[in-house]
Amino acid sequence: MNATTMTVNGTSNGISLSDPIGVMIDGNGYLYIIDMGNRRIIRSGPNGYDCVIGCIGTSVSPSNQLYQPYKLAFDSHGNIFVLDYGSSLIQKFMLATNSCESTTMMTSSQMIDTTSINVRTSSSIFSPLSCSNTAYMGLNCSISSSLCDILQPCQNNGTCNNTNQNSLGYICSCPLHFNGTYCQFDDRPCQPNTCINNGICTEMSNTTFMCKCAIGWKGDRCETKINYCANITCLNNGVCLSLLTTYKCECLGQSYSGKYCEKSTNSLVVHQAISKSFAYIVIIALILVAAFIMTLDILKYFFGIDPVRKNLKRKRKIKKSNPQVIIRFIYVN
Repeated sequence: MNATTMTVNGTSNGISLSDPIGVMIDGNGYLYIIDMGNRRIIRSGPNGYDCVIGCIGTSVSPSNQLYQPYKLAFDSHGNIFVLDYGSSLIQKFMLATNSCESTTMMTSSQMIDTTSINVRTSSSIFSPLSCSNTAYMGLNCSISSSLCDILQPCQNNGTCNNTNQNSLGYICSCPLHFNGTYCQFDDRPCQPNTCINNGICTEMSNTTFMCKCAIGWKGDRCETKINYCANITCLNNGVCLSLLTTYKCECLGQSYSGKYCEKSTNSLVVHQAISKSFAYIVIIALILVAAFIMTLDILKYFFGIDPVRKNLKRKRKIKKSNPQVIIRFIYVN
């Protein structure tokens, strides 16, 4: 998800904000910002950002000034209701789009005449019932007027304390490993996703942790699956499969079985025996032929005995006594 900066402090295209605590969008799609630190309401109009209520440098009556605004609302006519905690007032500002009055509002870079929207110099003020104990409010004076009780701003079990030392009017005391204005930042070593794959995170100190991994996982954050086939060899071309807590040798075909595919079926044993026997017979035959040829050579060259000499002479005589007859064909036309 990408974010877009709409107002930037100290630039020509933005208004400097101080402790903005809320935003609201009206029916026209314009954005209103509660700038509590500067005691004003900022609006994003066609000409950029401008001040519409509680503007510094405008000649308005004190009833139009804000002291500590922290809530904003609109009615069906577009009028603005501002809950001002600092003055204990709810002020209604009526917008007049065709008013002849001219109100000049200050932006971060220029003075803009607000021809599109004007704020009336008069406002309807609602003054709530005053309680004898200023720490409470409401019709029955049973609702705490403390900012800590109303806003409950502190997160992650932070403790809210009312104070006049800052513009917020309260300060959050954060528990260990949490910080920020609202205790919104979590610096605990063990976060919800520190140890993955169902690993259990244990804090060893304020900055270190240790993951106890579930079965079948390892690593600093239990991110690596254990390979149980790392040191396993499956015989007879078997394939090792790494399971959750163990391994399995997947044997090829129906001829092998066993934990490591080391067992052969009876039919395969018979076929292997026959193949080996045939191979032995062929080898023995080749050895005998080679031995016979070597014996003949030894008799001929070392002892002068040639067992096949007589047979060779007889074959030569037969060839001489039976000369080859050449037949020639004579063609007569």
